Amino acid sequence: MRPLAVKPDLIMQTHDAIRAAIMSGELAPGAPLAQEELAESLGVSRQPISHALILLKREGLVVERGRKGQMVAPINADRLLALYQVRSALDRLAASLAAQSSIPSAERRACLDRLIEDGMAAVAVGNIERLVEADVAFHLALYEMSGNPEIAAAADNAWPHMVRAMRIVLEEAAPRPTIWSEHREIADAIVAGDAAKAGDVAALHAENAGETTCRRLKAQ
Repeated sequence: MRPLAVKPDLIMQTHDAIRAAIMSGELAPGAPLAQEELAESLGVSRQPISHALILLKREGLVVERGRKGQMVAPINADRLLALYQVRSALDRLAASLAAQSSIPSAERRACLDRLIEDGMAAVAVGNIERLVEADVAFHLALYEMSGNPEIAAAADNAWPHMVRAMRIVLEEAAPRPTIWSEHREIADAIVAGDAAKAGDVAALHAENAGETTCRRLKAQ
């Protein structure tokens, strides 16, 4: 076997850095991705940039610009709605399993209360970055609490797309408290051990989020 020309960890570091910039909006939808500029910005050669862009293209975060190279993928409202529909099924399963978890209810309550407090604190200050981080943290905690690692694995590729859209939706203050009141309802059902209700409210929460996101994106 021949030695690798570029270390895989450097490719992944480059991939992760560009991915994070896309998710944060630093690289906005439609922004051109010139390899020379990215290489200079990240202090690497063009080779890991090229490999990273291939990976990001597979994830749907990068698309071709015809003959002009590549760019950050636009946010597609219909695709987001489809992703949220899939997430609705995953969230239903995660919340239902979390309600049946062997983790003591007091521990589940403490964990979920802390996450909800973080979310409400973000609502109070109106910081979109904190709001997005708190929202993602709450749902990832449900996935972990479910005890089924395949749920998080199945949802992983959708999160970058949803995070980009969430930033747009959360620019409006109106839906922010509703999101966290729904999170509280999910948490209460989980702690009470009501698997059916936990699954129902978690699924409805994801469906509402998808419809709200789709409407907001199409209205822009």
